[in-house]
Amino acid sequence: MKTTLSIFLYLILLVSNNVFSGDRVVFVERFTSSTCPPCASNNPIMDAWLHSQDSDRVLGIAYHMNWPSPGNDPMYWYNVSDNEGRRTYYSVNSIPQAFMDGLINIQPAYNSGTLTSYLNSRTNIPTPITIVVTDSTFGDSVAVRARIYSEVSLSSPSVVVNFMVIEKHITNINPPATNGEQDFYDVMRKANPNSQGTQLTIYPGQTYNIVQKYKMDPAWQSGQIRNAVFVQAINKEILAVGQKTNNFTLIPNSPFVSVQQGQSQSADFQFQIPVVAAGYNLPVTLSAAVDPPNAGISVSFTTGNIISSFPGSANVHVTSTSGVTSGVYRIIVTGTNANSRTHNSSVSYLVGKNYVSVNSNRPDRYLQFKIDNQVYTAGQYNTWDLNAPHTLSAVSPQTIASNRFIFRSWSDGGDTSHVANITPQITSYVVNYGIQFKLLTNIQPSAIPAVITGGNTYYDSASNAGLSISPVQLQYNNQTWYFQRWQGTGAGSYTGPNATVQIPMNGVVVEAAIWDTIAPIGIINLSNRIPQQYALHQNYPNPFNPTTKVKFDLPKSGQVKLTLYDVLGNEVAVLLNGVQNAGYFEAEINASSYASGIYFYVLKAGDFTETKKMILIK
Repeated sequence: MKTTLSIFLYLILLVSNNVFSGDRVVFVERFTSSTCPPCASNNPIMDAWLHSQDSDRVLGIAYHMNWPSPGNDPMYWYNVSDNEGRRTYYSVNSIPQAFMDGLINIQPAYNSGTLTSYLNSRTNIPTPITIVVTDSTFGDSVAVRARIYSEVSLSSPSVVVNFMVIEKHITNINPPATNGEQDFYDVMRKANPNSQGTQLTIYPGQTYNIVQKYKMDPAWQSGQIRNAVFVQAINKEILAVGQKTNNFTLIPNSPFVSVQQGQSQSADFQFQIPVVAAGYNLPVTLSAAVDPPNAGISVSFTTGNIISSFPGSANVHVTSTSGVTSGVYRIIVTGTNANSRTHNSSVSYLVGKNYVSVNSNRPDRYLQFKIDNQVYTAGQYNTWDLNAPHTLSAVSPQTIASNRFIFRSWSDGGDTSHVANITPQITSYVVNYGIQFKLLTNIQPSAIPAVITGGNTYYDSASNAGLSISPVQLQYNNQTWYFQRWQGTGAGSYTGPNATVQIPMNGVVVEAAIWDTIAPIGIINLSNRIPQQYALHQNYPNPFNPTTKVKFDLPKSGQVKLTLYDVLGNEVAVLLNGVQNAGYFEAEINASSYASGIYFYVLKAGDFTETKKMILIK
């Protein structure tokens, strides 16, 4: 399938309507194979063209496939997942094939004239993002650092950042190429962390510092390894490419300033050269332009326009007259050295407008909020007129599974629903939701007519929930039923015999009220003293009928379980299972419903376990 001229022109027109600012490194991704005969004739054309270009302005990468037959391309089999990941991303099903900046599909026969024409169409579209790449090596470990800075407002701020390890030139592959090729250039060796990259949401002025690490493989030629970082938009357009600089970099320290329209205004910015190549010492001369041009906006360099020591910076002063119309103006600063190497960067000067983001404090939960009565579940970035009113509303409460979210506040102090009049000072509105967890309760058996207070209710995170059940003894179905214990699950839950408890709510908690016709044991604290060691004492009386008492000593608080078993090892009852404080305790056991015989009771507390025998004689 070939890209028609009309589609190509449409894409170029579409992109050109967005005024961007920044350096453009054109990125060429191609798909090839050492078993592909057409690749053998097309790759030399692409290689020669790439080698003829300025390496600061054009960068290539090659993904290798395992077809056509025999499909034994060793560069494919070295890293199947990352090669396949990029193939799937672009839906490539024939090779050779290439993509320029993710948008322009280039299919054979490759032609240097066509490639240059495509390149020219992309070169004059400055990027909206600056990427500064540095790397460091420690033995066989490499750390690649990318400083990613958004210069302008993106129409879609959701992007993907890809880190690629490239081997520039490979020869003498094994097995040998079946298509006769001997030299392979720009071979993708590894994608970090994988071919899907790292998802980001980036707004003007936001800076992400991302580090990816990898091990140098002995199979690679270390002198041929290059690192590339690129940011790709949701429509697959590559917005920016970063590689280790051969000279200098340029970046502002603040993204934009908003000023009122209809009066003389001014703002100050600083442009920095934070990183230069090893040994670089050429002065950089700065110049500035306004886009779109406006005679009422002037730019000056208050500390001079030459940076000669590195890292270094220059201050930029922007003024506007009262006659400047409302709009977004970009101040594009260009740095040029004596070798005519240039780099661009920009800031936004907003007259009568401001960039304003609206989001919730829990974007991962996709909680709802409203802007001018329109419901959103993801952060919104707007270019709004100053002094214009916009209604911001929280949606409260919101229930997701067993969690509930309630309105706490807006970052500007506004009420649940309030009108925000846009000012130059406020660039972000955040609705703060508090989380509540549900305390789920039930009764087992479910027909027991007891009343639970405090259950099936939402509680604020980190608060204490009061939980109780009453009565603890009742008549049902011509039998006497006794509340035995709470059986809890979830962080902070309670398991034990107390009818009234406090539950710390750090998550969803389920508490089951367990009932039985057997009277429960009573736990008595015999002393305020703390014993020196764990102990389980012989029950008294023994033999017994129908009640007996068991004493046990706990030198420290913790989870304690006291279980009764019959002579066959079957669990008869869990007499105690929960957190118990340190001390001397006595438990009373009522075995009126048990058969005569030998029983064993087991105490487990921390690392301590002890078993003793008791005899019931009726």
